[in-house]
Amino acid sequence: MRTTTLIDDALSLTMGTTGVLFELGCTVEIDYQIDALDDARRDEYIKTTKEAIERLEKFAEQFQDKTFFNWVKRYNKFLKVDLEKQLYYEDLSDKLRDKLSYNISNRKEQLRNENHNYEQQLFQKSYTRSAG
Repeated sequence: MRTTTLIDDALSLTMGTTGVLFELGCTVEIDYQIDALDDARRDEYIKTTKEAIERLEKFAEQFQDKTFFNWVKRYNKFLKVDLEKQLYYEDLSDKLRDKLSYNISNRKEQLRNENHNYEQQLFQKSYTRSAG
């Protein structure tokens, strides 16, 4: 069995790195699928919450109780702020996932090109040695 060379080790390292990037890319793709399901859930939650806010406001007007009206006002404000925060953090999460996906894709392509060039040089040197 022949011992490995520095070239063998370098190729093994770049191929291993490619594998890691591929696995990360798959993980991000799964996260996109989970996020799509969560987005559908959130859309229903937001719709139901907005309807509940409207109903509470109508009830508060109908009951004409100042204490209840003030509670509804505070609670509705809390719900509206919470909805804004959810959407804000969801947007941050989406942007980060997009950035990760883009970076992984670019790095895989860069590494693929570097590996190809490296292998071409290796084969060229091996051919030149064996021919000379």
